[in-house]
Amino acid sequence: MRVIGIDYGTRRTGIAIGDTESRMALPFEMFEGLPDPQLAAAIEQLVRREAIATIIIGVPLNADGSVSQQSKITERFVLTLQQTIGPKVPLHRASEYLSTHDAEGKLAGHFTRNQKRARVDALAAARILQDWLDAQPRE
Repeated sequence: MRVIGIDYGTRRTGIAIGDTESRMALPFEMFEGLPDPQLAAAIEQLVRREAIATIIIGVPLNADGSVSQQSKITERFVLTLQQTIGPKVPLHRASEYLSTHDAEGKLAGHFTRNQKRARVDALAAARILQDWLDAQPRE
């Protein structure tokens, strides 16, 4: 089953793609500067084009697991995405705690600031998706 992971941001949104068979997530795409309705439409096209069966979206919780201000903003986007895609593709939420920090650490020293900016969100999405895949029972 093919799945995508989403690291949502109000400026940039990273996308990773993977599947439950190989249990591997890879950075795939980054969208920048799209308003939520256009971003949801772009993801919906990606879901159709890549035959995605499930969507995993990172929710930025606080260190203690409580809801953050960004969590509320992400939830608004989740509603927009669900309305755009409809019920045919299940959407699951996963903690994205420290995913961007981890991605930035992996890129440190290898790229300029602008090069990192273009890669970090998709890499963070891959971390979110990989954590979800690792938590799934083996088929």
